[in-house]
Amino acid sequence: MGYSSGILKYRVTILNKQVSGTFGETTAYQRAATVWADVTWSKGVKSLREGALDAYDTVIIRMRYNQIVTRDSLLVYDDRTYQIQSFHRDQRENIVQITAVEMVQPPTLLPNDILLDVNGVALMDADGVYLTAET
Repeated sequence: MGYSSGILKYRVTILNKQVSGTFGETTAYQRAATVWADVTWSKGVKSLREGALDAYDTVIIRMRYNQIVTRDSLLVYDDRTYQIQSFHRDQRENIVQITAVEMVQPPTLLPNDILLDVNGVALMDADGVYLTAET
């Protein structure tokens, strides 16, 4: 079945976790892909079921099937970073459906324009190049 191209009208960037070090002590996020997706916010009855106070920070993101996004990925849409809460991928139906929550402490820009993750690890340098754990 899959999603028609008409509903996939927003660009969502997938950031995948990069872990380095012998014991995985250094974690950074690297841009893996930018995909077309549908983004909707939980409203009404859905928001009440999901917790009315946090409902406006909860989004449902639908995209075509891919192996790029994982449960550990972060999603960036409209300059907001979202953390995946639930995840459904179905190759037969050609879909990925994600429920995500806007991060309380999203990656922030330092004065020298280095993007950091929630642990203070650099994600992007001043030239807009996403950093890996090795850089």
